[in-house]
Formats: sequence, structure tokens, C-alpha cells
Amino acid sequence: MKRSLQTALAVLLAGGILMFGLSGCFSPKYNVDYGGNQDAFSNAKASYREGEKVVLYYPFITTDTDYTFYVDGKAVNPDYREDKGYILSFTMPAHDVSVRVEMRNSMEYIPETDAVLTFDSFDGGGPEYSVTVDDPSIVAVSQTQEYANPNHGEMEGSGYTVYIRFTGLTPGTTTAKVACRSPIADNFDAVYEITVDENLAVTVTETEHTDIDTP
Repeated sequence: MKRSLQTALAVLLAGGILMFGLSGCFSPKYNVDYGGNQDAFSNAKASYREGEKVVLYYPFITTDTDYTFYVDGKAVNPDYREDKGYILSFTMPAHDVSVRVEMRNSMEYIPETDAVLTFDSFDGGGPEYSVTVDDPSIVAVSQTQEYANPNHGEMEGSGYTVYIRFTGLTPGTTTAKVACRSPIADNFDAVYEITVDENLAVTVTETEHTDIDTP
């Protein structure tokens, strides 16, 4: 009788341990939005389970370039290893997250008075951005883009960052509209108030954001 009780307890304990282990295997998965730059990370997956340790390696590092990494819109400080590059790590929450890389040429002179907006896109149908300024005598606008992967020409769907820069010309206030259009991604119109002070320093404030439904 005693041996039977011990056997039953052992079976129940083993079953409990097994169920506990299996419960982690069946926890829900959530997606990671890399803004079209998933190929820039050497080991990135499209989704991870809730509570899973996410470790991302960013090996494509070029000289004279500063990198800023964001997870869900918050800047994070990555680790670094010579053989891996930058290393981002976080615990997957119970919701989808976004991972973004912002690059800037550290050798490029950027006037402190300028204001810059950044947007994400990718080759093969990614968003295209156009800018219109109500009063171009107050502020000038320029647009550039930088790829996350230096070998982007050899890949499909390579991601890149779009930089829209506003340079003050004369003190005043005007508005600018950024139109984002893509056949397979988000579409929206964003309106910004542009203020240029006496020192020609530019302040950009978003005042309106309208999602555009496409057929």
C-alpha cells in the first residue's frame, strides 16, 4: 500500500513537471515589426513567445556612422561584441513590438538649428514620402535615405530610413504636409506646424495625422 502511494505521488509529480514545461511551449507568440529592416539583423525572427528572451545581433556596422536603437519607440543601449556587432536583448512582452535602427553620418555637419523627421521604408513597395510646405520662404526642406544593410543591392526588400530635414530661412510660422504612400504598407497624411525663431532654429510639431484607407 505504501509503495503504491509513493508510485502515485511520483506519477503526479512527473505529470505536473511535464505540464509546467509544456505550458511554456504553448504560450502565445507576438510579432516584431522591424520596419522593413529584419534582414539587417543576423538572427531576427518574425515572432517570439511571451516571456522569451529576445537577442538580436546587428553586425552591419560602417565607419563614421552613429547608430541609435529603439524598442517600442524607446531608445536602448546595446551591448557590443567584435564577432557579433551590436547586441539588443529584451524579454518579449504580451504584445507586438517594434524594433528600429536610426543611423546618422557622424562626419556630416548638421546645423543645430535644423529639425529632422525620420521614417522607415523598404525596397519593393515600401512607403514613399513626399513633402509640401505652405510657405517655402520660411523653411527649406530636403530628403535623403540611408540603408541599414550595406549589401542592400544584393537583397530583396532591404530596409532604409528616410530623413526629412527642415532648414530655417526666415523667422515665421508655416505648415508642412508629409504624405506617405505604399501599395502594401501603411498610408497616411501628417501635418506639422513649422516654427522658425529669430536664430533660424526650427521647431516641428505634429498637429494632425490621418490614416488613408486604400482599396
